[in-house]
This record gives sequence, structure tokens and C-alpha cells, in this order.
Amino acid sequence: MRHYETTIIMQPNLPESEVEAIVTGVEKELAERFSGQNLVVNRWGKRPLAYPIRKYSEGYYVLYEYDSEDENSVSGLEGRLRINEGVMRFLTVRRDEELQTEAKMKARFIKRRKHSEDDDSDMSTSYSEDDSED
Repeated sequence: MRHYETTIIMQPNLPESEVEAIVTGVEKELAERFSGQNLVVNRWGKRPLAYPIRKYSEGYYVLYEYDSEDENSVSGLEGRLRINEGVMRFLTVRRDEELQTEAKMKARFIKRRKHSEDDDSDMSTSYSEDDSED
């Protein structure tokens, strides 16, 4: 199972009904057509853009997080977004490999932290022994 994140940026002047239609349409596509599971939709709302796109300085952001086994899910979804006039930009990132790397790094950090705490406790006992000799 692969974990993906797709972020889309829509035009800021779209009516709320059209924004809602795009968001629910993408949800249905992911769930039904591309067998997306564990779908989470985060609506970030209007945010400023880093640079103007189509003469807009802000856009309406939506983040989709989902799992899918279908290899064509990303290309199919991006094809649907490409033909939609209201969508200015989109980006899909495969997160499962990144999440595994983050977990490994976290385990290493915990191991190093525990190791350094053990070294600190050894040093504190040696200092207390030195203090008792005076």
C-alpha cells in the first residue's frame, strides 16, 4: 500500500459552490475510481502564493492524504485536475518511503539520546565519588 499526499491550489475568485464541487469530485474520484483508502481532506483555505500564478497572488489550498495500491491512481487524478479550469496547480508526493525514513531517524535519535543519558549518569556518579574524598 502506498501513501500519497496531493495538494491542489484553486483560483481564489471561485464561488464557494464551485470550490465545494471540485473538492467533493476529487474525493469521489479517489474513493471510487482509484480505490483510495484512509482518505483525509484538509482544507487550508485562501493563502498567499509564493509567486503570482495566472495573475493571482493568492489561492485556495486543499490537501488530500490517501493510501492506494493502484499504480495509475496518481496519473489518473492528475489528468482529471489538469483539465479542470479552476485548478491552477497541483502536486502529488509519495509519502510511504519518506515516513519510513522519518521513523528510522526518530529511532536513531532516541537511541543516541538514551546512550548520552547513560553516559551522563556514569559521569554524575564519578563526580559524587570525587566530592566525598575531599
